[in-house]
Amino acid sequence: MVAVPPIMLVFDISALSAATPSEWREFSRVGSCYVPQVVYEEMKLKFDRSPDPDLERIAKAFNRFYASSGWRITDVNGHHPSLKVGSGQALTRRSRVSLAVGRCAFGLAENAPGSLVVLVTKDRSLLQRLYEIPVVNLCGITVENLLQWSRTGQRPIPVSQKLQQFRAAAGTQPTGSTMINQNYQRTSPTRVTDNSFKVKGSRGAISTPDWLPDLISLVLAAAGLAIAGYLIWLILHNGNIQQYFQYPPNQSEPNSGLDTSVRIG
Repeated sequence: MVAVPPIMLVFDISALSAATPSEWREFSRVGSCYVPQVVYEEMKLKFDRSPDPDLERIAKAFNRFYASSGWRITDVNGHHPSLKVGSGQALTRRSRVSLAVGRCAFGLAENAPGSLVVLVTKDRSLLQRLYEIPVVNLCGITVENLLQWSRTGQRPIPVSQKLQQFRAAAGTQPTGSTMINQNYQRTSPTRVTDNSFKVKGSRGAISTPDWLPDLISLVLAAAGLAIAGYLIWLILHNGNIQQYFQYPPNQSEPNSGLDTSVRIG
């Protein structure tokens, strides 16, 4: 059975805007947190000149939070037909940023096949695009799902479904399984150490010569024959036993001095 893979959380602006700094800290309990480069730039833009006071407040809070959060900024980019703009389709800036976030999450999933990449967003259309991508280590959830997950430990349904697909793929596809296990072992040095220790212990235990069990069996058989021969020798040279065989119990010994004849008349 494949162990639960590392979780990589990818956030878009809508997810960050719907949570507070204290809730951002809670998200780190679930897994490693990543902010696409395009989202970080948008947050900086809103921090510098946002006409919306709420967005400006969030941008300032995130700027302070990020410095010591342990979160990472990534510019990874992947390409998939479900994340492309249709011909002749006009997109707003928000839509372009949303697609860029989706491509970033897809790129992370490609680069880290041993991890489960979870995109967190409030954009339903982006979630729908992710559902159309047949990748076992990529899914999307809402920020409400993530809040419940971080507080209760209960995985959202999309995450549980992807974990089942992940385990199935690892068990039925040798190439994919090998790649997944190798990637996971790189993130779990303790497990590699344990496996190495078990291998060394098993090799050290194979030190008994192959001929030793046969020799022991021969010695035991010879000892058994010797004991049996000794018992037979005792029976043949025991005087009482010889007397028993020479004189049956119902017959008197000769010259016993007793008259055993029967007189008639």
